[in-house]
Amino acid sequence: MKPIEYVREGMDVFNSSGARIGTVARVKMGDPEAITAQGQQPDQTGGLIGALMSAVDGSPSLPEERKNRLLRLGYVEINGPGIGNHQYESAEAINRVTGDSVFLKTPTTTPTA
Repeated sequence: MKPIEYVREGMDVFNSSGARIGTVARVKMGDPEAITAQGQQPDQTGGLIGALMSAVDGSPSLPEERKNRLLRLGYVEINGPGIGNHQYESAEAINRVTGDSVFLKTPTTTPTA
């Protein structure tokens, strides 16, 4: 099994330096064998409600190429400290999953308190 298959919402996430950077808010499995992200689109709420939810939860506007790559490979959404501090890491960025902790290969963002 791939490390992302062990990831669950609420797990603590640590960067490659061992600093806690947040918790898993969402896990999306991908299809790395797919050539495009077609059919991999997550459930979305469109229109005014979708825009409002995005503004409230602070979801970043990712470049289309990065979105497609994350959808194809699978990703973990990490809820960091403060309001609107979300980041996305691809399945490839996961080094290992141990107990209730996810360890990344990258030195991402600021650690939480």
